[in-house]
Amino acid sequence: LNLLPAGASLPLVVYFEGPIPEEFSVSAEVDFLLPVMPDDKRYLDVELIDQVVAVSDDGGRADISGTAVIPEDGTDARYLWINATAFDLDGHVVATRRWGDERALSAGEQAVFNLTLYSLGGAIDRVEILAEAQAALSSNTED
Repeated sequence: LNLLPAGASLPLVVYFEGPIPEEFSVSAEVDFLLPVMPDDKRYLDVELIDQVVAVSDDGGRADISGTAVIPEDGTDARYLWINATAFDLDGHVVATRRWGDERALSAGEQAVFNLTLYSLGGAIDRVEILAEAQAALSSNTED
């Protein structure tokens, strides 16, 4: 996602192609960010409704579904992204996935989403869901 609400977190996920040496370590640091001003109109307030998170008995899988609603009184959306992150009992990230609807969505339109997370570590204890929709560029041009 491009937009992270205050107080929220988003995991950094990287894939390293093997073989990986035994003595291997990685570190990362955020070195650039831009605040989004309160009157910024680039991103829309997406409402998530009818969310269902069903974690398997062994905690190895979580099935997530819901509906994202683009505000009726707003602008059309250029795209819609949903990010789901699963955490174990100790608060460690064990799974993450992004669902995307790359088609333009009209103001007031609803999009149903379904995704499955598979734990890469411990049992899934909880899932956090974030949504982002970017406003469509205005097609109004003045001569």
